[in-house]
Amino acid sequence: MQTSHRKKAFSDPQSLAATPTVAAALSAKFHKTSTQVDQRFKELKTVFLDSHLFPTTHTLLPSTLTPSDADSSAAKATVQVLDKDFGAGLDFLITWKLWLQAKEYQNQISQLSYLAICEQPLNLEDLKQLHQNWPQLKVLSLQLQGQYPEAIKGFHQLDFGNVKLIIVQAESGQALAQIKGEFDVYLGGEELGPDPIYIPPWQRPYLGISQNSKVAIIGAGISGVATAYSLSQRGFDVTLIEQGPLLASGASGNRLGMLYAKLPDNATIAGQFHQQGLQHSMALLKRIVSSKYWQACGLLQLATSTKQVAQMQAVIKRQYPSSWLQWLDQTEAEKLALQPLSAGGLYFPNSGWVSPVDWCESLYTQSGANLWLNTNVQVMQQTLNQGWQLNLNGDHTGQYEFDAVVLANANGAKDLLSKQAIPLKSIRGQVSYVEAEQSPALVVCGEGYVTPAQQGVFAVGASYNLQSVDAELLVQDHTDNLGRLSDVLPKNKGLGLNSITGGRVGFRAVTPDYLPMVGQLADESQILDRFAKLRQDANYKFADGMPYLTGLYINAGHGSKGFISAPLSAEILACQMAKQSLPVAQCVAWGLDPNRFIIRDLIRRKR
Repeated sequence: MQTSHRKKAFSDPQSLAATPTVAAALSAKFHKTSTQVDQRFKELKTVFLDSHLFPTTHTLLPSTLTPSDADSSAAKATVQVLDKDFGAGLDFLITWKLWLQAKEYQNQISQLSYLAICEQPLNLEDLKQLHQNWPQLKVLSLQLQGQYPEAIKGFHQLDFGNVKLIIVQAESGQALAQIKGEFDVYLGGEELGPDPIYIPPWQRPYLGISQNSKVAIIGAGISGVATAYSLSQRGFDVTLIEQGPLLASGASGNRLGMLYAKLPDNATIAGQFHQQGLQHSMALLKRIVSSKYWQACGLLQLATSTKQVAQMQAVIKRQYPSSWLQWLDQTEAEKLALQPLSAGGLYFPNSGWVSPVDWCESLYTQSGANLWLNTNVQVMQQTLNQGWQLNLNGDHTGQYEFDAVVLANANGAKDLLSKQAIPLKSIRGQVSYVEAEQSPALVVCGEGYVTPAQQGVFAVGASYNLQSVDAELLVQDHTDNLGRLSDVLPKNKGLGLNSITGGRVGFRAVTPDYLPMVGQLADESQILDRFAKLRQDANYKFADGMPYLTGLYINAGHGSKGFISAPLSAEILACQMAKQSLPVAQCVAWGLDPNRFIIRDLIRRKR
């Protein structure tokens, strides 16, 4: 039961907020009495019984079976549902309740993945009003209300632990064309038929692995620990391997980090990915990280030139809701910053700053993953049984075998795959910590960025150096950062080097198109041989599939946007590995595919 695929971006997110008249009509359409809810419960119980996915109550078990007997019967690790009309979430809430009942008798049912299309979202207040009529679903409906997304076109993932809800807010035809997944149950319409359109091998589904597989993640920065969190939620046995002495020892270890999405003024894959990534990261922080380690204080992106003003005004015209994005003139912006600014610009009310180390610690703690610090991967090679042997040096010296490996070690990924041309380049960045007397009340970005004060200092950064590999703090970079500070906050023009209390150097990993590499790696030499006809015909239709390297994945190349891109990328990768429906549009998943550069080089006759 596989859905269709497309590679073309269907839209950057736009506001889908209903007018009062439309909202009233929607409320009337989705109104259900408590009796009607009970009737729908019986209908859906029959649907799931007929699908043989799980029993719904103890009375539905054969009289000769006990709950413990049912545990040993066949059950899917993940039940996947596609709902073509989300409405007010009634079918989702009922399915969730049925799934919880089934869990009491079949503990093997570990996940519920529910993807729903919503052409015209209700606003939250109307949703709450409708839910008041469904007292039998109150406990679950309150949880849904707590994560209910704004009316922004695109994919929205809601996380309830072992239950994942993906709401696609878009016209049904557009949504279906961008959904990637295999479903057990279809609600609100007929099962999807086969896609008559040819799908290139590099856009077909990944193979996936068993959800109890042993997975090694190399690198324990934000990319690695987010991947560990997402994989562990899906039942994988995860071990994090970090060469440093602590979590976030590399580029993720800055004292303060900003959550910043630079949006384009037209429909692009990068725009969709960054916007959804910011939403995903802020929701994740709210769920799992103590509020003392992050703050949604808002973020200003200043327009310091006529060109930037024009570009940002074009972004505003893309109809984002004001609760998510606003244009502020300089006077309005200065009121929020509580000090003079060099310009006005775009204001992200729900963005802010985070302590990266504490975020990584929270993700790791809640993942339950093993953590091997002070441990280097010297050699990795595929075994005869399609697993991966890692030769380690350090605190965990020895040879270890895993079913799968995820490379989340930024630029270090290139060193472990000598036969693969991993197109990552290293960019040195230095952050300066400045005494907090002139700190802004929110994050301010221009050519550099400035965070609010924490523990007596605020962060200013960051330098951008492609040539240097110097890991020591440089006076010149501190000076340059002070220049970035005064460019956005003129009140700080008199500060000298004596105001700097410290700093940190990190090395970002970036790709040629500045989007990360997320997915399963394929054998480069076999790609070049198998798809050689692309040099003559970019539209050639291949029968063969991708020569994937079994059990080898990557989540790297996040550059300076890792705090909004790595957690969402981790969810994408975990869904690919577990064969679950993706939380992003198919065009976005292909835009992140790690093998895209080889395919592009073939088409452009560069290889």
